[in-house]
Amino acid sequence: MVDVPADRHSPVRPMLAGDIVEGRTVAGFAWVSPGVGVRTTHVDDRLLFEGDEALAAPPRRPVPQTVDGAAAGAPMPPADLPHALVRPAASVDPAIELRAGALLDLPGTPWQPVARALFAAVHGTGHRMWLAGGTARDIVAGVPGRDVRDLDLSGTVPAGRFTDIAYQSLRASQMSEYRMTVTPDSLVCAVVPPRSKVRLFEYRGLKRDGFRFPAVGSALAEDARQRDFTFNTLLYDVMDHVVLDPGGHGLDHLLGERRLFQPLATAPDAPGAAHLVLRAMKFALRWDGHRACDLTPLRTWIGTLPPDLCRRLPAKTVQKLRETCKRDVDAPAERQLAFAATMPQPARELLELLIGRG
Repeated sequence: MVDVPADRHSPVRPMLAGDIVEGRTVAGFAWVSPGVGVRTTHVDDRLLFEGDEALAAPPRRPVPQTVDGAAAGAPMPPADLPHALVRPAASVDPAIELRAGALLDLPGTPWQPVARALFAAVHGTGHRMWLAGGTARDIVAGVPGRDVRDLDLSGTVPAGRFTDIAYQSLRASQMSEYRMTVTPDSLVCAVVPPRSKVRLFEYRGLKRDGFRFPAVGSALAEDARQRDFTFNTLLYDVMDHVVLDPGGHGLDHLLGERRLFQPLATAPDAPGAAHLVLRAMKFALRWDGHRACDLTPLRTWIGTLPPDLCRRLPAKTVQKLRETCKRDVDAPAERQLAFAATMPQPARELLELLIGRG
Protein backbone atom coordinates (compact mmCIF):
# COMPACT_ATOMS: atom_id res chain seq x y z
CA MET A 1 0.00 0.00 0.00
CA VAL A 2 1.01 3.63 -0.53
CA ASP A 3 2.32 5.75 2.32
CA VAL A 4 1.60 9.49 1.92
CA PRO A 5 3.64 11.83 4.13
CA ALA A 6 1.37 13.05 6.90
CA ASP A 7 2.58 16.66 6.78
CA ARG A 8 1.14 17.17 3.30
CA HIS A 9 -2.46 16.86 4.45
CA SER A 10 -4.82 17.93 7.20
CA PRO A 11 -4.55 15.98 10.47
CA VAL A 12 -8.36 15.73 10.43
CA ARG A 13 -9.56 12.26 9.46
CA PRO A 14 -13.09 12.17 7.94
CA MET A 15 -15.35 9.14 8.03
CA LEU A 16 -14.66 6.59 5.27
CA ALA A 17 -16.31 3.42 4.05
CA GLY A 18 -14.66 0.60 6.00
CA ASP A 19 -14.57 2.46 9.31
CA ILE A 20 -16.31 0.94 12.34
CA VAL A 21 -19.07 2.83 14.18
CA GLU A 22 -20.51 1.21 17.31
CA GLY A 23 -19.52 -2.21 16.04
CA ARG A 24 -20.98 -1.74 12.54
CA THR A 25 -18.94 -1.36 9.36
CA VAL A 26 -19.52 1.74 7.26
CA ALA A 27 -20.44 0.69 3.70
CA GLY A 28 -20.78 4.10 2.07
CA PHE A 29 -22.76 7.32 1.91
CA ALA A 30 -26.04 8.36 0.32
CA TRP A 31 -27.80 11.69 -0.09
CA VAL A 32 -31.38 12.93 0.16
CA SER A 33 -32.69 16.13 -1.39
CA PRO A 34 -33.69 18.86 1.07
CA GLY A 35 -36.40 20.02 -1.35
CA VAL A 36 -36.74 22.15 -4.44
CA GLY A 37 -34.93 25.48 -4.14
CA VAL A 38 -33.22 24.59 -0.84
CA ARG A 39 -29.42 24.52 -0.82
CA THR A 40 -28.16 21.16 0.34
CA THR A 41 -25.61 20.76 3.14
CA HIS A 42 -23.87 17.94 4.97
CA VAL A 43 -27.04 17.27 6.99
CA ASP A 44 -28.53 15.74 3.83
CA ASP A 45 -25.80 13.06 3.63
CA ARG A 46 -26.70 9.61 4.96
CA LEU A 47 -24.44 7.05 6.60
CA LEU A 48 -24.74 3.52 5.22
CA PHE A 49 -23.77 0.37 7.07
CA GLU A 50 -23.19 -3.11 5.74
CA GLY A 51 -26.64 -4.69 5.75
CA ASP A 52 -28.38 -1.58 4.37
CA GLU A 53 -28.19 -2.93 0.80
CA ALA A 54 -31.79 -4.17 0.93
CA LEU A 55 -33.24 -0.81 1.97
CA ALA A 56 -35.46 0.91 -0.60
CA ALA A 57 -34.29 4.39 0.43
CA PRO A 58 -31.40 5.88 2.44
CA PRO A 59 -31.84 5.59 6.23
CA ARG A 60 -32.27 8.64 8.44
CA ARG A 61 -28.71 8.39 9.70
CA PRO A 62 -26.39 11.44 9.53
CA VAL A 63 -22.73 11.24 8.56
CA PRO A 64 -20.22 12.26 11.26
CA GLN A 65 -17.77 14.83 9.91
CA THR A 66 -14.75 13.11 11.46
CA VAL A 67 -13.82 9.62 12.57
CA ASP A 68 -13.64 10.75 16.23
CA GLY A 69 -15.50 8.24 18.37
CA ALA A 70 -15.23 5.52 15.73
CA ALA A 71 -12.51 3.10 14.67
CA ALA A 72 -10.62 4.02 11.50
CA GLY A 73 -10.72 0.75 9.63
CA ALA A 74 -10.10 1.99 6.08
CA PRO A 75 -6.98 3.50 4.48
CA MET A 76 -7.29 7.02 3.14
CA PRO A 77 -7.01 6.85 -0.67
CA PRO A 78 -4.70 6.45 -2.44
CA ALA A 79 -3.25 4.29 0.34
CA ASP A 80 -5.80 1.63 -0.67
CA LEU A 81 -3.84 1.03 -3.89
CA PRO A 82 -0.61 -0.93 -4.42
CA HIS A 83 2.50 1.20 -4.93
CA ALA A 84 2.70 0.27 -8.60
CA LEU A 85 -0.68 1.92 -9.30
CA VAL A 86 0.36 5.29 -7.82
CA ARG A 87 2.88 6.78 -10.22
CA PRO A 88 4.82 10.03 -9.74
CA ALA A 89 3.64 12.24 -12.58
CA ALA A 90 7.19 12.90 -13.73
CA SER A 91 7.75 9.17 -14.25
CA VAL A 92 4.89 9.10 -16.75
CA ASP A 93 5.56 12.45 -18.43
CA PRO A 94 7.59 15.33 -16.90
CA ALA A 95 5.12 17.84 -18.38
CA ILE A 96 1.99 16.49 -16.64
CA GLU A 97 2.42 18.66 -13.55
CA LEU A 98 2.83 21.77 -15.69
CA ARG A 99 -0.20 20.92 -17.85
CA ALA A 100 -2.38 20.31 -14.81
CA GLY A 101 -1.34 23.56 -13.16
CA ALA A 102 -1.86 25.50 -16.38
CA LEU A 103 -5.32 23.99 -16.73
CA LEU A 104 -6.42 25.09 -13.26
CA ASP A 105 -5.03 28.60 -13.79
CA LEU A 106 -6.04 29.04 -17.43
CA PRO A 107 -7.56 32.54 -17.85
CA GLY A 108 -11.05 32.58 -19.29
CA THR A 109 -12.05 29.10 -18.15
CA PRO A 110 -15.18 28.99 -15.98
CA TRP A 111 -13.38 27.14 -13.16
CA GLN A 112 -10.24 29.31 -12.93
CA PRO A 113 -11.47 31.71 -10.21
CA VAL A 114 -12.34 28.94 -7.75
CA ALA A 115 -10.41 25.75 -8.65
CA ARG A 116 -7.33 26.29 -6.47
CA ALA A 117 -9.41 27.44 -3.50
CA LEU A 118 -11.67 24.40 -3.83
CA PHE A 119 -8.79 21.91 -3.84
CA ALA A 120 -7.26 23.58 -0.78
CA ALA A 121 -10.59 23.61 1.07
CA VAL A 122 -11.34 19.94 0.36
CA HIS A 123 -7.90 18.83 1.53
CA GLY A 124 -8.22 21.08 4.58
CA THR A 125 -11.15 18.93 5.76
CA GLY A 126 -9.02 15.79 5.52
CA HIS A 127 -10.78 14.56 2.38
CA ARG A 128 -9.10 13.91 -0.98
CA MET A 129 -10.06 15.16 -4.43
CA TRP A 130 -8.53 14.49 -7.85
CA LEU A 131 -8.85 15.44 -11.48
CA ALA A 132 -10.88 12.63 -12.98
CA GLY A 133 -12.57 11.31 -16.10
CA GLY A 134 -11.81 13.09 -19.34
CA THR A 135 -9.84 15.81 -17.56
CA ALA A 136 -7.31 13.39 -16.05
CA ARG A 137 -7.20 11.37 -19.25
CA ASP A 138 -6.42 14.38 -21.42
CA ILE A 139 -3.84 15.85 -19.04
CA VAL A 140 -1.98 12.53 -18.89
CA ALA A 141 -2.28 12.03 -22.66
CA GLY A 142 -0.64 15.37 -23.40
CA VAL A 143 -3.64 17.44 -24.48
CA PRO A 144 -2.87 21.17 -23.98
CA GLY A 145 -4.89 22.81 -21.23
CA ARG A 146 -6.61 25.15 -23.68
CA ASP A 147 -8.08 22.09 -25.44
CA VAL A 148 -9.42 20.38 -22.30
CA ARG A 149 -13.14 20.99 -22.43
CA ASP A 150 -14.32 20.29 -18.89
CA LEU A 151 -13.11 20.09 -15.32
CA ASP A 152 -14.13 16.66 -13.98
CA LEU A 153 -13.42 15.95 -10.33
CA SER A 154 -13.79 12.97 -8.03
CA GLY A 155 -13.04 12.40 -4.39
CA THR A 156 -13.95 11.00 -1.00
CA VAL A 157 -16.41 13.77 -0.04
CA PRO A 158 -20.14 12.90 0.11
CA ALA A 159 -22.43 15.14 -1.96
CA GLY A 160 -23.85 17.32 0.81
CA ARG A 161 -20.50 17.90 2.48
CA PHE A 162 -18.93 18.72 -0.88
CA THR A 163 -21.63 21.33 -1.46
CA ASP A 164 -20.77 22.91 1.91
CA ILE A 165 -17.09 23.10 0.98
CA ALA A 166 -17.73 24.35 -2.55
CA TYR A 167 -20.10 27.06 -1.33
CA GLN A 168 -17.51 28.37 1.13
CA SER A 169 -14.91 28.37 -1.66
CA LEU A 170 -17.28 30.34 -3.88
CA ARG A 171 -17.89 32.86 -1.12
CA ALA A 172 -14.16 33.29 -0.61
CA SER A 173 -13.84 33.91 -4.35
CA GLN A 174 -16.71 36.45 -4.27
CA MET A 175 -18.93 34.10 -6.30
CA SER A 176 -21.63 33.38 -3.72
CA GLU A 177 -24.39 34.07 -6.27
CA TYR A 178 -23.45 30.90 -8.14
CA ARG A 179 -25.79 27.92 -7.66
CA MET A 180 -24.83 24.45 -6.43
CA THR A 181 -26.68 21.46 -7.83
CA VAL A 182 -26.76 17.74 -7.04
CA THR A 183 -28.20 15.32 -9.59
CA PRO A 184 -30.19 12.78 -7.52
CA ASP A 185 -29.71 9.72 -9.74
CA SER A 186 -25.92 10.10 -10.04
CA LEU A 187 -24.92 12.31 -7.08
CA VAL A 188 -22.96 14.49 -9.49
CA CYS A 189 -22.38 17.93 -7.94
CA ALA A 190 -21.96 21.03 -10.08
CA VAL A 191 -21.63 24.81 -9.85
CA VAL A 192 -23.74 26.91 -12.22
CA PRO A 193 -23.41 30.68 -12.79
CA PRO A 194 -26.48 32.90 -12.43
CA ARG A 195 -28.81 32.81 -15.44
CA SER A 196 -26.71 30.13 -17.11
CA LYS A 197 -26.70 26.36 -17.63
CA VAL A 198 -22.93 26.13 -18.22
CA ARG A 199 -21.31 24.20 -15.37
CA LEU A 200 -18.02 25.43 -13.91
CA PHE A 201 -17.08 21.85 -13.03
CA GLU A 202 -18.57 18.51 -12.07
CA TYR A 203 -17.70 16.50 -8.97
CA ARG A 204 -18.70 12.94 -8.20
CA GLY A 205 -17.80 10.85 -5.18
CA LEU A 206 -16.23 7.42 -5.62
CA LYS A 207 -18.99 5.14 -6.86
CA ARG A 208 -20.32 2.46 -4.54
CA ASP A 209 -22.37 -0.37 -6.00
CA GLY A 210 -24.82 -2.74 -4.36
CA PHE A 211 -27.51 -0.40 -3.07
CA ARG A 212 -31.01 0.25 -4.42
CA PHE A 213 -30.29 3.98 -4.52
CA PRO A 214 -27.22 6.02 -5.56
CA ALA A 215 -24.32 5.80 -3.13
CA VAL A 216 -20.64 6.68 -2.92
CA GLY A 217 -17.79 5.00 -1.10
CA SER A 218 -14.08 5.35 -0.43
CA ALA A 219 -12.43 2.69 -2.60
CA LEU A 220 -10.59 3.74 -5.76
CA ALA A 221 -10.61 0.28 -7.36
CA GLU A 222 -14.36 -0.13 -6.92
CA ASP A 223 -14.96 3.27 -8.52
CA ALA A 224 -12.72 2.36 -11.45
CA ARG A 225 -14.71 -0.82 -12.17
CA GLN A 226 -17.84 1.26 -12.71
CA ARG A 227 -16.46 3.64 -15.33
CA ASP A 228 -16.95 3.16 -19.06
CA PHE A 229 -13.47 2.46 -20.50
CA THR A 230 -10.16 1.67 -18.88
CA PHE A 231 -8.60 4.85 -20.29
CA ASN A 232 -11.17 6.86 -18.30
CA THR A 233 -10.27 5.33 -14.93
CA LEU A 234 -7.20 7.51 -14.30
CA LEU A 235 -7.07 10.18 -11.60
CA TYR A 236 -4.52 12.95 -11.10
CA ASP A 237 -3.61 14.36 -7.70
CA VAL A 238 -2.77 18.06 -8.09
CA MET A 239 -1.49 18.27 -4.51
CA ASP A 240 0.95 15.32 -4.54
CA HIS A 241 1.54 15.27 -8.32
CA VAL A 242 0.84 11.58 -8.79
CA VAL A 243 -1.17 9.66 -11.39
CA LEU A 244 -3.52 7.06 -9.94
CA ASP A 245 -4.34 4.01 -12.07
CA PRO A 246 -6.88 2.18 -9.86
CA GLY A 247 -7.84 -0.40 -12.46
CA GLY A 248 -4.24 -1.25 -13.27
CA HIS A 249 -4.60 -0.85 -17.06
CA GLY A 250 -5.55 2.79 -17.62
CA LEU A 251 -2.08 4.10 -18.39
CA ASP A 252 -1.15 1.23 -20.70
CA HIS A 253 -4.43 1.38 -22.60
CA LEU A 254 -4.27 5.18 -22.94
CA LEU A 255 -0.61 5.61 -23.83
CA GLY A 256 0.12 2.41 -25.72
CA GLU A 257 1.05 2.40 -29.38
CA ARG A 258 -2.65 1.95 -30.12
CA ARG A 259 -5.25 3.38 -27.71
CA LEU A 260 -7.24 0.39 -26.49
CA PHE A 261 -11.04 0.64 -26.21
CA GLN A 262 -11.64 -1.80 -23.35
CA PRO A 263 -15.19 -1.49 -21.93
CA LEU A 264 -15.63 -2.14 -18.23
CA ALA A 265 -19.39 -2.74 -18.05
CA THR A 266 -19.95 -6.49 -17.70
CA ALA A 267 -23.76 -6.68 -17.70
CA PRO A 268 -25.19 -3.23 -18.45
CA ASP A 269 -28.89 -2.57 -18.92
CA ALA A 270 -30.01 -1.48 -22.37
CA PRO A 271 -29.70 2.30 -21.76
CA GLY A 272 -26.27 1.85 -20.18
CA ALA A 273 -25.02 -0.25 -23.08
CA ALA A 274 -26.37 2.24 -25.63
CA HIS A 275 -24.72 5.14 -23.83
CA LEU A 276 -21.36 3.34 -23.82
CA VAL A 277 -21.59 2.60 -27.57
CA LEU A 278 -22.32 6.27 -28.23
CA ARG A 279 -19.38 7.38 -26.11
CA ALA A 280 -17.14 4.97 -27.99
CA MET A 281 -18.07 6.68 -31.26
CA LYS A 282 -17.45 10.10 -29.72
CA PHE A 283 -13.93 9.19 -28.61
CA ALA A 284 -13.02 7.28 -31.77
CA LEU A 285 -14.01 10.16 -34.04
CA ARG A 286 -12.34 12.74 -31.79
CA TRP A 287 -9.03 10.87 -31.96
CA ASP A 288 -9.31 9.81 -35.60
CA GLY A 289 -6.23 11.05 -37.44
CA HIS A 290 -4.48 11.97 -34.20
CA ARG A 291 -4.12 8.66 -32.39
CA ALA A 292 -4.22 5.06 -33.62
CA CYS A 293 -6.95 3.15 -31.80
CA ASP A 294 -7.64 -0.54 -31.25
CA LEU A 295 -11.39 -1.20 -31.20
CA THR A 296 -11.09 -4.98 -31.00
CA PRO A 297 -12.17 -5.27 -27.32
CA LEU A 298 -15.09 -2.91 -28.04
CA ARG A 299 -16.30 -5.07 -30.95
CA THR A 300 -16.00 -8.20 -28.81
CA TRP A 301 -18.02 -6.55 -26.04
CA ILE A 302 -20.68 -5.42 -28.52
CA GLY A 303 -21.04 -9.04 -29.57
CA THR A 304 -22.29 -9.88 -26.05
CA LEU A 305 -25.18 -7.39 -26.25
CA PRO A 306 -28.74 -8.54 -27.00
CA PRO A 307 -29.54 -8.40 -30.73
CA ASP A 308 -32.74 -6.47 -30.00
CA LEU A 309 -30.94 -3.75 -28.03
CA CYS A 310 -32.66 -0.88 -29.88
CA ARG A 311 -36.12 -2.32 -29.20
CA ARG A 312 -35.35 -2.50 -25.50
CA LEU A 313 -34.78 1.25 -25.29
CA PRO A 314 -37.71 3.41 -24.13
CA ALA A 315 -38.65 6.23 -26.52
CA LYS A 316 -37.51 8.86 -24.01
CA THR A 317 -34.10 7.21 -23.74
CA VAL A 318 -33.71 7.19 -27.52
CA GLN A 319 -34.57 10.88 -27.66
CA LYS A 320 -32.04 11.72 -24.93
CA LEU A 321 -29.36 9.68 -26.69
CA ARG A 322 -30.10 11.51 -29.96
CA GLU A 323 -29.69 14.84 -28.19
CA THR A 324 -26.43 13.65 -26.62
CA CYS A 325 -25.17 12.49 -30.00
CA LYS A 326 -25.95 15.83 -31.59
CA ARG A 327 -24.33 17.77 -28.73
CA ASP A 328 -21.25 15.65 -27.96
CA VAL A 329 -20.13 13.97 -31.18
CA ASP A 330 -18.01 16.57 -32.95
CA ALA A 331 -18.08 15.13 -36.47
CA PRO A 332 -20.38 15.46 -39.50
CA ALA A 333 -23.11 12.87 -39.98
CA GLU A 334 -21.22 11.29 -42.88
CA ARG A 335 -18.26 10.44 -40.66
CA GLN A 336 -20.56 9.19 -37.93
CA LEU A 337 -22.35 6.89 -40.37
CA ALA A 338 -19.02 5.66 -41.72
CA PHE A 339 -17.97 4.75 -38.19
CA ALA A 340 -21.31 3.04 -37.51
CA ALA A 341 -20.79 0.89 -40.62
CA THR A 342 -17.60 -0.54 -39.09
CA MET A 343 -19.41 -1.71 -35.94
CA PRO A 344 -21.04 -5.12 -35.48
CA GLN A 345 -24.71 -5.43 -34.65
CA PRO A 346 -26.51 -4.26 -32.60
CA ALA A 347 -24.22 -1.20 -32.33
CA ARG A 348 -24.54 -0.40 -36.05
CA GLU A 349 -28.33 -0.30 -35.88
CA LEU A 350 -28.22 1.77 -32.69
CA LEU A 351 -25.83 4.39 -34.05
CA GLU A 352 -27.72 4.74 -37.32
CA LEU A 353 -30.90 5.25 -35.28
CA LEU A 354 -29.28 7.99 -33.19
CA ILE A 355 -27.53 9.69 -36.10
CA GLY A 356 -30.74 9.79 -38.08
CA ARG A 357 -30.79 6.76 -40.26
CA GLY A 358 -32.78 3.73 -39.18
